Amino acid sequence: MTAEGPWEIPPLDDAPDIARAPEPQPGITLADARNWPGFVLLIIGGLVAIIAAVIAAVGYPGAAFIFALVAIAASLSGVALVLFERRGHRPQRGTRTPPWQPTIPPGA
Repeated sequence: MTAEGPWEIPPLDDAPDIARAPEPQPGITLADARNWPGFVLLIIGGLVAIIAAVIAAVGYPGAAFIFALVAIAASLSGVALVLFERRGHRPQRGTRTPPWQPTIPPGA
């Protein structure tokens, strides 16, 4: 018996394989390095929002408004980056096989 993958012991009681679930696992978005720039911008936006609140509490409304605009811009761009990266790496439906790659019908 030859196998193309690593050898594994099959389950004896026909139990589902819970070690490798097909859905994304918790924390996989944080572990993926392509999302880090968006998360950094979200953190910067949060910190600048806190600074804006402190400046407003001290009594400088003009500077607080500018910091609030920067916080909103950083947060929105961080969310946009994360969503853009998540959308950009999905498999697309209806993609065609390039003409230089042969198409093999199933069961052939």
